[in-house]
Amino acid sequence: MKPLYSAAFGLAALILACCPVLANDESEQIRDPKWEVGVGGGGTVFPDYRGAEHFSSFGILAPYAAYRGERFRIGREGAAASLIEDFNTELSLSLATSLPGDADDNPNREDMPDIEGTFEIGPSLDFVLRREPRRWVHRIRIPARAVVATDLQSFEPIGWLIHPNYEMSRNWLVNGTSWGLTLSLGPLFATEKYHDYFYEVDPQFARPDRPAFAAGGGYSGARANAVVTWRRGDTRIGAFVLYDNLAGADFADSPLVETEQAVIFGIGIARRIWKSEELAPYSPVREPPEPKRLKRSKTPVIEPAQPDESVGVAE
Repeated sequence: MKPLYSAAFGLAALILACCPVLANDESEQIRDPKWEVGVGGGGTVFPDYRGAEHFSSFGILAPYAAYRGERFRIGREGAAASLIEDFNTELSLSLATSLPGDADDNPNREDMPDIEGTFEIGPSLDFVLRREPRRWVHRIRIPARAVVATDLQSFEPIGWLIHPNYEMSRNWLVNGTSWGLTLSLGPLFATEKYHDYFYEVDPQFARPDRPAFAAGGGYSGARANAVVTWRRGDTRIGAFVLYDNLAGADFADSPLVETEQAVIFGIGIARRIWKSEELAPYSPVREPPEPKRLKRSKTPVIEPAQPDESVGVAE
């Protein structure tokens, strides 16, 4: 992929990653503005494609904009439009993007077609299992997305990807500094066309050390992810670590799979330079509940007993 297109994908990924999360403590809840503009930068190291031993690195510094509306938002998990939302369930249309690796220079894919970056779009069904103020929030997320590979000049649909996952998140506010931690774990499933795009070896590209291979659809491995965020004032820092495991995947026998495990990490920093006075609307599904405020009951006042003047005192 050309550097210009790679930078465009990197900028999109960075914008989606730089938006902060909410924080609350026993008496206060910080709400984000509906609009904000700032400057962000970051870097990440990731494999050329899942299963590749060769890693690529990417870094960028660029302006960003964030929006958090009642129905549409651009945030840490991507861009999404809320379709249905009640107290514990949300159905939304979500968008994600992935960075392209340097697969063109990967010797294991020599003389094979290029691998481009991807956009993903589709519905996501989220359930809140448990949430309490100042404690962990537990969710089940089931995104199902159509995947499109593109170099921003041409677009090629390459199938569907489903990633049901269990997520735990918690936020803290300590001396004016907001901390957040999100942990998630879940399997991936994909269509045959999706697996073929990355792992199929057509007969014309086969060679003694790279035999022909046709991938099937189904299980696509599993991922565990940890995200830590820090925010103080208008400055935010975030870091993530992702563990990817391909053991048992339907394409694990492809000659293009060099390893079944990978650790991916990245860090980003953003400085907000403008924000709207209007605050983002509260969402009972995406956020912890408002801190409960206990009303103090009035203690009844017991008047001292008065002596009965009608009763005589014995002499």
